[in-house]
Amino acid sequence: MSALDLRSGYFQMAVNPNDIVKTAFVTKNGTYAFRRMPFGLSGAASNFQKAIDIILKPVIGKFVSVYMDDVIISSPSFTQHVKHLKEVFRLLHKAGLTLNKDKCKFGWEEFKYLGLIINKEVNKTDETKVQAIVEMKPPHNSKEVSKFLGMSQWYAKFIKNYADICEPLYNLKRKLKRFIYIWLIEAQKAFDAVNAAITKAPVLKFPDFKKPFELFTDASSIGVGAVLNQEQRPVVFASRTLNAAERNYTVTERECLAVVWALNKFRTYLGSLPIKVITDHAALTYLTTGKNLSNRMIRWALKLAEFNIEWEHRPGTQNTIADVLSRNPIEV
Repeated sequence: MSALDLRSGYFQMAVNPNDIVKTAFVTKNGTYAFRRMPFGLSGAASNFQKAIDIILKPVIGKFVSVYMDDVIISSPSFTQHVKHLKEVFRLLHKAGLTLNKDKCKFGWEEFKYLGLIINKEVNKTDETKVQAIVEMKPPHNSKEVSKFLGMSQWYAKFIKNYADICEPLYNLKRKLKRFIYIWLIEAQKAFDAVNAAITKAPVLKFPDFKKPFELFTDASSIGVGAVLNQEQRPVVFASRTLNAAERNYTVTERECLAVVWALNKFRTYLGSLPIKVITDHAALTYLTTGKNLSNRMIRWALKLAEFNIEWEHRPGTQNTIADVLSRNPIEV
């Protein structure tokens, strides 16, 4: 694998001559305007990403992945990797883009990227990033609580009971009038538990799109949870809380909502691949053949028809992870 970094980011993109005047700003030495795309414009990020996607369109999804100015190239052999690098260089050169040599990494079997350590089989947490979270001092106001939750959420997909652990911290944000009292009793335990969970986060398996997936789902009165598995190893965890209207759904409707939400959440993994949906609610296995379905259930059944689903019922005692996520959900 190789990781490429574009030099100066947005500044490699020229501003349309007709729009240069719109970037004007006044200083004590006169009025100036940007001829290259500056940081901070509302459309800068989306336009930059769109430009990179167009430039590397012939190779994206084949052996290249791109996020903003970071390009990852992966190949099954060194010989092919050299060919892939040459093709990417050709496309970048044709577009007039240059790379920052000092930040590029060539021919690695494992490297750090966006806070993760990636190799050909799995991805795992970056110890240096985790250490920064663990060493944070306990929050003293709402802003610091939000900052801690935002940092820890990046690794939420590694932790099967993240929702359960963080629930007191989210409750804390909703009850700021009793901040000190709640923090001393509940939030400190949650704060310590999150740090402990992140340091012991499991390794997630990279999906193999030639093999079938298993989706475990569950719903409770307050939330829904799901785990996407492959070969009995987790690929990603997810959960969310129910809104006021969804909490009035029947049990079957909440269980069906969990499946519909999870399939949409993991759509990028699944596509048209066969997927075994494992639920502890037996009624869902008769969704396509059942009678007297509500209008809502009929609409969901039509949505599920686009997926290649095989249903399987398992008792809740055998579906523990999804059950925990649904009963302690956190929007991630």
